[in-house]
Amino acid sequence: MSMNWSLIGWGVLAILAVAIVMRVEWFRASPRVGPAWQLRAEPSVFGFGAAFLASAVGAQALIMAFGVTAESPALMQRALQGIGGHGAQLAVVAFILLARRFRPRGATTAVARGGVHQHPRAPLEAIMMAMAAALLLSPVIQAVGGSIGAIEQWFGTSSPAVGHQIIDVLLKTGAHDVWWWLTIASAVVLAPIAEEFVYRGLLQQGLKATGLGTRTAIVITSFLFAIVHWGILTEGSRLVGLTTLFILAVGWGMLYERTGRIAAPVLAHAIFNAMNLLLAFRS
Repeated sequence: MSMNWSLIGWGVLAILAVAIVMRVEWFRASPRVGPAWQLRAEPSVFGFGAAFLASAVGAQALIMAFGVTAESPALMQRALQGIGGHGAQLAVVAFILLARRFRPRGATTAVARGGVHQHPRAPLEAIMMAMAAALLLSPVIQAVGGSIGAIEQWFGTSSPAVGHQIIDVLLKTGAHDVWWWLTIASAVVLAPIAEEFVYRGLLQQGLKATGLGTRTAIVITSFLFAIVHWGILTEGSRLVGLTTLFILAVGWGMLYERTGRIAAPVLAHAIFNAMNLLLAFRS
């Protein structure tokens, strides 16, 4: 009974959060059509594909460089995969953003399609919106995740206590070596930066530059973002995990469109990862 009341409470808070986003002018108002993104459609979309492939290559390269084997500690493997994969993604993003030949040309650019903020939010305001987004998204994913979990229980199935493989390894290992802390740093700092530039930056803005509407670009990007995390979700937790990741990605995509600053979804993403880890360690 207590769990049902808890779920009802999260549901009420989720409805309130959605109402705030829909009704409060500060969240709805957008000073322009889309975030400033100084790349053409082709390098943005193909850059996403390159970053996606580079992630796997970078992770494997770092594992080989450290001589990791099947007998090596699981936490060491996870840390190197995260650092190598996200580091490779950032390298691809940096190369594409710094290459002048990928800059806009004439009427084929995102600029010509109206995809540039004339007045992006001030840095401090963007930070405040990121923190507000993290706060408002929390009850939504709790309510949705809890509802899915309750339905699964009703059908005789249940989700595992830990839904993320990396968190599971961290909990089993404990903070006894440098690899534990490197895994934490990768999840809270490196992953949000790399994933937001790759998904909300390269992919979402690249899709918009091809002519897709903002909402369509956000939905496609969010769907791919969720699916790509399939492999790191524990068995039995994928339905809850994929649904909540999709909702989070939609929120982060909207946040970028509302602020015009990639730093906003990066911060919101980092807050979510940090809180997710904190809650797992305290349970």
